[in-house]
Amino acid sequence: MEAGAHVWISDAEGDDAWLLAEVLKRTEEELKLQEVDKPGNVFTRPRLTQSTSSDDAPVELKYEGVELANTPLSDADREEGRDDDLITLPHLHEPAILHAVSDRFYHGKIYTWTGPVLIAVNPFQRLPLYTNEILEAYRREGLLRSQNLGGGKEKLGPHIYSIADSSYRQMMSEKRKSQSILISGESGAGKTEP
Repeated sequence: MEAGAHVWISDAEGDDAWLLAEVLKRTEEELKLQEVDKPGNVFTRPRLTQSTSSDDAPVELKYEGVELANTPLSDADREEGRDDDLITLPHLHEPAILHAVSDRFYHGKIYTWTGPVLIAVNPFQRLPLYTNEILEAYRREGLLRSQNLGGGKEKLGPHIYSIADSSYRQMMSEKRKSQSILISGESGAGKTEP
């Protein structure tokens, strides 16, 4: 974490759980940071106790409530779907997940993969995500994938239809694999909405 690096810092006192900050100065004892959106807000974070390495390998210094930030994606990267799966993030921790899901939501994408798990954020409005055309596109992609022919011309993004198609195809395959789908969320979050 050199000067100029972007990091997430925990914020127990404010409205946000994590703030994006820039490293101003790093010493053996503490890290001096300033909030990116409000450069007047300057923070210090103490260094956590460091475990020693048995070999001569350098040990990374850790600071209290500080996590490295991922490099922001360009619009072209988003168009290619590089933000579809959180597993592809270089740094995968609480603030990275919260930021990535929030950023996707801001860009109108309520579904996000994290490996084989689908995360959905309730948009609190009706969206045209469940049309017959979209259903057919995911059915076609699943059919091609089940025959080892890859996906369609363009890779479809995360969607509940992908989960449903994959589960159905595995259940109906020669191996007849049993399937379970867990849907969780707060009361009123839209778990039973069509």
